[in-house]
Amino acid sequence: MQLNGKHLLNILVVQGDDQERESMVALLEGGNAYVHGAANGREGLRLFHGLKPEILILDLNIEQLDGLHLLEEAHETVPGIKVIVTFGSYAPYGLVQAVELGVDKFFRLPVDGSKLREAVMQCARDISMARRMVQADYSLYRLLDFFPGPAVLVDGFDVTYMNRPLRIYLGHDAAESACSLDMGVEDFILQQNNEKYDGHPHKWIESMINDPVDRDHVLHLENPRNPGSRPRVFSVTFNQFPGTEMRLFSFQDVSDLEDERVHFQGEASTDPLTKALNRRSLMEKLSRLRGTETAFGLIMFDIDHFKSVNDTYGHDVGDAVLREIAQLVRDQVRDGDVLARWGGEEFIVLSPGTGEKRAIKVAERLRLAVKHFAFTGVPRRITSSFGVVMHTPGETGDELVKRADLALYKAKETGRDKVVIG
Repeated sequence: MQLNGKHLLNILVVQGDDQERESMVALLEGGNAYVHGAANGREGLRLFHGLKPEILILDLNIEQLDGLHLLEEAHETVPGIKVIVTFGSYAPYGLVQAVELGVDKFFRLPVDGSKLREAVMQCARDISMARRMVQADYSLYRLLDFFPGPAVLVDGFDVTYMNRPLRIYLGHDAAESACSLDMGVEDFILQQNNEKYDGHPHKWIESMINDPVDRDHVLHLENPRNPGSRPRVFSVTFNQFPGTEMRLFSFQDVSDLEDERVHFQGEASTDPLTKALNRRSLMEKLSRLRGTETAFGLIMFDIDHFKSVNDTYGHDVGDAVLREIAQLVRDQVRDGDVLARWGGEEFIVLSPGTGEKRAIKVAERLRLAVKHFAFTGVPRRITSSFGVVMHTPGETGDELVKRADLALYKAKETGRDKVVIG
């Protein structure tokens, strides 16, 4: 019964029959185990709390203390204890209760010594295996703590360990502190692959494991150690341990790369002069909006006689007018409204969740704002013309824009500096 090198087992034999108890102690001692005997329940309980044995051989019919009580106490005090129960008279109810509490082996008295010894040897092997697994887990956890980057160990869909770099990032120096607060990675995920995360404990793991294209996933994690700072962005990959459901998820901080990506994506989707969306990006937003049940309006406008501004004051002044009118519009519309440069001096405002009355009101407010604004380098008044349309079910983006263009054309043909409904 050698266990972990020089570690010796503690075995407690609680048997009321003196001959049985002495026989069991004599059978099991002398090897690599300390074997202790108790003649009744009270003595057994006292020895149990002093020894904390790994194996308990217990007669259910002991005196002075109910054997089931001692069995229950044993499991509460020493998790993982191995229990061998003996019984004299057959008592089904008591045996069923013992099974529910946790028993590894039953023997009817008098016990066959060779079978008892084999049962104890099996218990010793199970204990040894459990300890080796605990040691292996401990070694793996220590190795993960030496990882330079955040990592988590996942069994199936359950996180079993967060390494030290990730715990520190999440505000927990020790693994126990995170466990005591029942905090998991999911509590800090704001976005996964640029979509808002719903906080489900397993969803981020499931989506990665079940991803058919096996791509790298991106998580936006809040930074609890620095609440005022922006969230960090991590690229997450995983490797599976062969023959198991264990997976190691590794986190790489790509916040700087993400900033660059967003920057270049922004440049590709906006007009460089006015910083309004370009035509392609507007049509993409329009297409997504059409796929919802949200009502929305579209306002198209352009600058009246803009060619004369360029011809009279120069293209630098004309560019300044375009920049200023774009900013003027942004200052006049809601945060949820979208401004795009359609081309030349033409602009579009896409207004989600808006009815026709509000769309007309917004267009009229923009018309007056432009009319009364003093543009840089232009001593005279500049005006603009507007076409306003509401999206109708089934209408394509191109059809909607064409209707707005026709309404704008009518505004220009009938005197300019006005709003026309299409």
